Amino acid sequence: MTHRSLWIGIPVALLALAALYYAVDPSHSGWLPQCPFHMLTGWDCPACGGQRALHSLLHGRVGEALHFNPFLVVSVPYFLAVAWTSLDGGRLAARCRPVVQHRLVAYGYCLLFLLWWVVRNLPGVCR
Repeated sequence: MTHRSLWIGIPVALLALAALYYAVDPSHSGWLPQCPFHMLTGWDCPACGGQRALHSLLHGRVGEALHFNPFLVVSVPYFLAVAWTSLDGGRLAARCRPVVQHRLVAYGYCLLFLLWWVVRNLPGVCR
């Protein structure tokens, strides 16, 4: 696969997925994948509710998305910033890149991911 086909293929695939999640409500769809971790353990993984949250975000319903998966809602701007600073060759992106893509920021994000996994499964916290 060439570098050029990746530059075209990845955005096209992401736009197709966004169109799918805009058009199909995962709450009422029987064919979108279910979380295997939740099916096996009964516990929520960090991404549980992410499909519903993404659908809500694409429809501008941020409060509803926060209800389904607040970590995903917080993650979207971070991943957009990482993508922007990776793909844009402009001066502003170049100035922001050392902060957005700093190793400690990535470690902090991973730590928050793991903490979210634990906290969301504590009785009385998110259930």
